[in-house]
Amino acid sequence: MLVKHEFSLTRRGFLRSVLAAGTAVAVDKRCAWAAPAPARLVVAMSVGIDALSPYAQTDSPLYGLWGHVMESLVDTDYDKKGMGFRGELAESWSAKGNEWTFKIRKGVVFHDGSPLTAKDVAYSFDRIVNDKNSLQRPNLSDLKEIKTADDHTLVLVTKQPKVALLSLLYNRMILSHKAAERLGDKIDDHAIGTGPYRFVSWQRGAHFAMRRNDKYWGRAAAVQEVVWRPIKESAARVAAIESGQADIINQVPVHEIERLKRNPRVRVELVRGLRNLYVALNPAHKPFDNKLVRQAFNYAVDQESIIKHIHENQVYGLKGILAPQNYGYDGELKNYPYDPEKAKKLLAEAGYPNGVSVDFYTHFGRYSKDRETSEAMVSQMAKAGIKAEIKTPEYAIYEAEFNAGKYGMYLFGRGSITDPEPFYIRYFRSGRGERLSYKNSEFDRLFDLQSETFDGAKREEMLRQMGRILHEDCPLIPLFNTADVYAVRRNLNWKPRPDEKIQITDARF
Repeated sequence: MLVKHEFSLTRRGFLRSVLAAGTAVAVDKRCAWAAPAPARLVVAMSVGIDALSPYAQTDSPLYGLWGHVMESLVDTDYDKKGMGFRGELAESWSAKGNEWTFKIRKGVVFHDGSPLTAKDVAYSFDRIVNDKNSLQRPNLSDLKEIKTADDHTLVLVTKQPKVALLSLLYNRMILSHKAAERLGDKIDDHAIGTGPYRFVSWQRGAHFAMRRNDKYWGRAAAVQEVVWRPIKESAARVAAIESGQADIINQVPVHEIERLKRNPRVRVELVRGLRNLYVALNPAHKPFDNKLVRQAFNYAVDQESIIKHIHENQVYGLKGILAPQNYGYDGELKNYPYDPEKAKKLLAEAGYPNGVSVDFYTHFGRYSKDRETSEAMVSQMAKAGIKAEIKTPEYAIYEAEFNAGKYGMYLFGRGSITDPEPFYIRYFRSGRGERLSYKNSEFDRLFDLQSETFDGAKREEMLRQMGRILHEDCPLIPLFNTADVYAVRRNLNWKPRPDEKIQITDARF
């Protein structure tokens, strides 16, 4: 989960704020985040928005926040076998060759009163591809043409048949083209969507406030006002839920679970999530251009020890790139065992008989126990002759630089992995993304072939073959699949999703 290091509250800052006079955020009196009103719900999250463009981020928790104000064509349906999709702004869809036809829901209006049409979808997708600040461009890189057959029919033409298109359109928010014409570059300041909540105000590092949209096309939300509060430190989030200053918090530390369970005003919700944690080994940087080195790094990390002693068995070890709930998972893959001597031999064979020194870029506070996890890996790798120096740039710099492929070794998590194609596009299909400059011609061939294979069994076998290639080439060190732990006000009826999105629409006190 994502934390904006430079903006989030510390425990001391949080406690000082709740004890001081005038604790409420200056939204307005009815939206003051600390006021004890059942019509208002406060979410204290380990993530904060640092830009009002919904396309300037790619993080699952933020998709969940934005999804209350803006909506996508489709959303994931976790009740369906294989985690299918349900229509959101699209009523139905069909695919034929390299054309996908979407019927856009009628009777939907944006918060400014303009009606939703296919032109709004076309405008939004065009902006995702061409906006210089968009980080979501690779998801739509296979689009060849966007056609609006009529006001409520959209045709997407892909470069080749694209079986996984829905997984690429999931989380792509739809904006109003009429608002864009009217507001120009200021459109993001108004955050106009079609969702069940209207944007009220945003203060970087302090809050994102929204109010119920009483003209929403779907079922109205029960809670009138929601305020999202970024709090970096887990201890400060726990303090918020215990003091009554928050109704939901995410990323509950494992050592706090049992204590919070005993609190009569709080309950703990746990769900096996869809975020996988890895260490990237970028082949564009030495010494990771050598496969033997990458394999050595895999032998140098004791995954089982990290899971047992750092995470107290509250996460699930990965065996290969994917977790069992991810499409294309291969249960036959086995992890690289912890073997420092084997790692030393591989390094020597690769031309590094005296070991290697590398910079290890990571973050403290973005994911549960990420500091301890990173430090444990450094200690383990030292026994294999690997000297890794931890680097922790503030997150805004970290995000920009790892997206640009400037790091050789870095910790990252990939959330909302249902169909793995979006993940593979960003990291492994050569020529698509800069985060990891991995190249393998057989992987590319299989990627392109599975992408246009509508036979599910054949496609899944191709995905497993791709997983075996990655397992051998080692552009990553697989770590674990997370368990998402939340603390919730006991009188709040709310259940977590497995994708880190805190969905409030159906919540009620």
